[in-house]
Amino acid sequence: MRKLLSSRLVAASLVTALMATVVWAPCLMGQSARAARAAGSGALAATGARPSGVAAPKAKVAAASSDARSRVPQCDRSCLEGMVDRYLDAMVAHDPSRAPLSPTVRYAQDNVPLKIGHALWATASGLGTYKHYFADPERGDVGFIGTITENGVGAILILRLKVENHLITEAEQFVAHDPHGAAAYEKLGKPDPGWLTTIPLDRRQSREALEIAAYMYYEALQKNDGRGIYAFTGDCNRIEDGVRTTNQPRPQNYGHSDSDISDFTMLTCKAQYELGFLGFTTGCRDRRFLVVDVERGSVLASAYLDFDGTVTDMRLTDGRVWKVPPYFMTPRTNQSNEAYRIENGSIRLIEMTMYEVPFNARPAFGK
Repeated sequence: MRKLLSSRLVAASLVTALMATVVWAPCLMGQSARAARAAGSGALAATGARPSGVAAPKAKVAAASSDARSRVPQCDRSCLEGMVDRYLDAMVAHDPSRAPLSPTVRYAQDNVPLKIGHALWATASGLGTYKHYFADPERGDVGFIGTITENGVGAILILRLKVENHLITEAEQFVAHDPHGAAAYEKLGKPDPGWLTTIPLDRRQSREALEIAAYMYYEALQKNDGRGIYAFTGDCNRIEDGVRTTNQPRPQNYGHSDSDISDFTMLTCKAQYELGFLGFTTGCRDRRFLVVDVERGSVLASAYLDFDGTVTDMRLTDGRVWKVPPYFMTPRTNQSNEAYRIENGSIRLIEMTMYEVPFNARPAFGK
């Protein structure tokens, strides 16, 4: 199988209201609270006022001014992407000293905490041409989807770095040992241009709104029954391991599925969810938003998809009865790393990589 999606929202009217408000209300509430706090502190700053009976903390003000002058400039998009490049170059060279690593850097590969120098740091032999970056300068987060070679064999790398004071303090990476997927990415050469387009300021969504859109995607995937409201644009496309799995002109095999469902890849993103085909995904947990790129309206996310083996056949919404492949009839967990391009609350582009990990695996880093 490849990738999965869909949800159980309770009643259609409730869901409609939820989608109309849940994407925006929490964000607006959060913004309102921040605005109120900012307004209060701003008013005091503008007037020079302070609460009655409180003396001016002169020493602290002086120290704060000194700290502000000595503060390291923020690492912007170009800087963050450069951090990824330096990290990868150092990894391929098997030389940690070439990367701007913090002395206390935390590092993990495929959910296992390690020391720098182990795993891909010891086996990476080259970088591919496909490179897709995600940047959040406000929080110092940067993500990457790209291709590498490991002892000469192609693989897909998903990477998250945390950058503080121009040093890498966290490095979390996932490696899909999939030579065919790596070759498909290399054939693509570069991300769809739609990923790289900046969202105009007047149409840009908040961080919270983008996270909620990504969360609802996972919610729709878990126990997909085809009866939810699925926020995809009409021209939405998804690629999985470098291969387009939507809007194909002719039937093709879809992962572990068989010829009975070969038309699945001809459907739109929304129609796929409405079919209820992905309902054998019994859990979607530890949903994490690794990087939220507000400027480009994108989210690099990570989650575990559980298949507990209890779903053996499914009745699709078009009346077909589909027998679940044997692969999913025993308990399994797949590591799902996905990126979403979100426009006006709806998902337009999806880029996914998925591979098996130990059942009920847990992330090395918290949410």
